[in-house]
Amino acid sequence: MVLSWESSLAGFFRKIKIIPQRLTQRAVFALITTEQEDGRYYLLQWNPKWNCYNFIGGKVDNESGDNDNVARAIRREIAEEIGIGNLDEIFEEREIEQINLWQFSQREKRFKSYCFSIFRIQLFPDLPVDRQKMKRALRWLSTKHNNIYVSSEEIKMLRTNCGKPISRTVQRILLKLGEI
Repeated sequence: MVLSWESSLAGFFRKIKIIPQRLTQRAVFALITTEQEDGRYYLLQWNPKWNCYNFIGGKVDNESGDNDNVARAIRREIAEEIGIGNLDEIFEEREIEQINLWQFSQREKRFKSYCFSIFRIQLFPDLPVDRQKMKRALRWLSTKHNNIYVSSEEIKMLRTNCGKPISRTVQRILLKLGEI
């Protein structure tokens, strides 16, 4: 038997859209870093839909051929978002963590559950590449989006040095990984 106050409360939660759905949104993110004399920098990409910088990545999309395979999803996202094809000689990925977060979806305008698979990406794993040259080159790989390397301090402030916003998701994930 449902009490009247329970029914009213459930109606209220439905109205403000915070009732969790049964399914968790699965997504993948690429953790691409470079080490400099003054610390570690993280490659982020401008997301015009969210109006902020975020990790390179996206949802696991079975319609795009992911077949619930997160390794396939991260390779597809890297190919789509920074223009590096699925060639083993160019990069290697290693899943380092799965992080569950309950947060607000800007796209759907509601709270939802996410499971983020975080992959550490090493570009050109078999080549001795100067890190400073790599940092400059990676900023310009994408033809669709702006890429930028940001410091831990910028992520903590949720703003780049030039004043552009950084997604709170980046901060939350790096905190959970113990990176910041």
